Amino acid sequence: MDLAQVLSSLLGIGLASGLNVYAVVLTLGAAQRLGWLSNLPAGMDVFAHPIVLGVAAVMYAAEFVADKVPGFTPIWDGIHTFIRPVGAAVVAFSAFGNLDPVMRAVAMIVAGSLAMGSHATKMGTRLAAHTVPDPVTHSAISVAEDFSVVGILLLAYNYPWVALPLLLGMVVAIGVALPFLFRVVGFLLRTLQGRLLSFVKPEAQGGAGETMVVGYVRTGKGLGRLRKASWRLKPGQASVVIRGWFGRKELEVSPPLRHAEGLFLDYVELNTREGQPLSLYLTKDWAAVYREAI
Repeated sequence: MDLAQVLSSLLGIGLASGLNVYAVVLTLGAAQRLGWLSNLPAGMDVFAHPIVLGVAAVMYAAEFVADKVPGFTPIWDGIHTFIRPVGAAVVAFSAFGNLDPVMRAVAMIVAGSLAMGSHATKMGTRLAAHTVPDPVTHSAISVAEDFSVVGILLLAYNYPWVALPLLLGMVVAIGVALPFLFRVVGFLLRTLQGRLLSFVKPEAQGGAGETMVVGYVRTGKGLGRLRKASWRLKPGQASVVIRGWFGRKELEVSPPLRHAEGLFLDYVELNTREGQPLSLYLTKDWAAVYREAI
């Protein structure tokens, strides 16, 4: 493979694996059997083995179903935070078997890192889609991701000079969004922890007559989505404290206008003193503290 082919296939494997690593293995294996890809390194023959294809198909079917369930998708993605980057590294190990060991190790590291970036992007997109809990919307996003995996890989291997600038553009876009993406990953892991530990309430903080509940910004003008927020509850008074890049912001808020309970998260809708709408996500452990406080 020439340099353009190496770079485009490396970017393609990493970015596509972050979306759906099972679809990557299935696409590479099926494409070899159908003759869509040729002149590939010998190490990639393993993807076309019937057993590998069978296991990849079963796991892809499981992900296909899980990706269509709005309430379960964040949990599935949270678990795959540990699977997709490792899967990308394993695929890269086989795909670049013709490189020397040092470059092969570099390819594994790069593919895993790219997969983590595209995986975080996927989770961020899905979390934003949860503001519209419509199964049709989630199904459309999931199908689009699957088509993207196939398109990225076929383009990367068959037309590397066309794929290379497009894939590099995707990497730059992910890099720009990285701070938010890491917040998304941390938030989803915290959501899982809150669900698992919901039977153990965290220690309530605050002074005399005050309860402090930890939440995360769901909506709020200029507050930064998913930023950690301290919601201070006192008799007849409440405020939300948010710490961002440019310092600390404290907002006086109204009593909750609405409290919605979900399987893994609750959220409350408030108004600031100036009448601006504000809503906070509460993980299940902190939601228990909030219910007791009110």
